Amino acid sequence: MAVDVVTKAQQEYDAWQASKKAATARATVDTTTGTDGNSVTSAVSNDTLSNNDFLKLMLEEMKQQDPTKPMDSAALMDSQLKMSTIQSNQDMAAAMTTLQKSYANSALSTAANMIGHSIKTGELDDSGEDKIYKVVTVDNKDGELYVQAQQFTGVVDGLKNTETDEIAKYDKNGVIYDGNDASEYRISLNADGRFEYNEDGSLKLLDSDNNVVTDEAVIAKYKYGGYSLMYSNDTVEIPLSGITAVS
Repeated sequence: MAVDVVTKAQQEYDAWQASKKAATARATVDTTTGTDGNSVTSAVSNDTLSNNDFLKLMLEEMKQQDPTKPMDSAALMDSQLKMSTIQSNQDMAAAMTTLQKSYANSALSTAANMIGHSIKTGELDDSGEDKIYKVVTVDNKDGELYVQAQQFTGVVDGLKNTETDEIAKYDKNGVIYDGNDASEYRISLNADGRFEYNEDGSLKLLDSDNNVVTDEAVIAKYKYGGYSLMYSNDTVEIPLSGITAVS
């Protein structure tokens, strides 16, 4: 019987030592060398110890305590509460980090849908009109979202040659080109560079003497061919929070 008691006590002691060893293995211990040449512990970091490790150590210590000098239960509960609070804070921090990454990815995906769309920032141009930009790319810089956009500069009307069924080129003065050669006609442009029209709705064409063309064959040769939006070649960086409208 005495041997069994000693054996059981030894097993419990060995289990306690094993538990302490396993927990200590997950702790960081810093040592320094004293003036006498001996190594002494200067700091212990148990950041990697879990709440479960603490419970195992506490239970083993309770098993091995001196019955005549029992451990303070209030102190044990206080230590457990502190350990639980630390564990909860760590879990919450990890959850917040995951949530933040998820939100950032979701926001980036949503912002990417604006690529190719027109946006406004509330700024006005020299004529008092809203500045309009076309979104080219979306960037995430240190958690902040920005768009790279080209500013809208105007509208260019297209001229169609009905004989070739192709878009005819014309220069800034309205001179119409047949292939690479300038023709004797030009399209009348207003101050904004847009086409001007005759009273009957046909395009207003001018000859080399700046007279309005009345030849029906010439007038029938050129038709309105739609329009194109023009944007600056350079891009500007705009924070996502600075966008006031998307279309």
